[in-house]
Amino acid sequence: MSDPFFDHVVYLVASARDCLDEPLIYGPLRLVEGVSRLIDALPDDEFLQRQKRVIDAEKWQVMGDRDEFAAWLDDLLRQFAAEVKRRNLETPA
Repeated sequence: MSDPFFDHVVYLVASARDCLDEPLIYGPLRLVEGVSRLIDALPDDEFLQRQKRVIDAEKWQVMGDRDEFAAWLDDLLRQFAAEVKRRNLETPA
């Protein structure tokens, strides 16, 4: 039987090692891939599932246009920051 969290940890460990020998730009690609894989374990979160679809569609921009990839990461971070704010405001004090 496969444990999705263990599989994710193995991916991250292998990615950490691979980052030593790969071009630096692959580090952010591996991180967003890690986020995508982690979201698989959280199927009931609509925001995360929506973001996973975007991540999976956009992550390969790193191969073609570094500036476009960076702009996409900036936008992704803004969306997550807005969601953090929204969730924190919903949390009762």
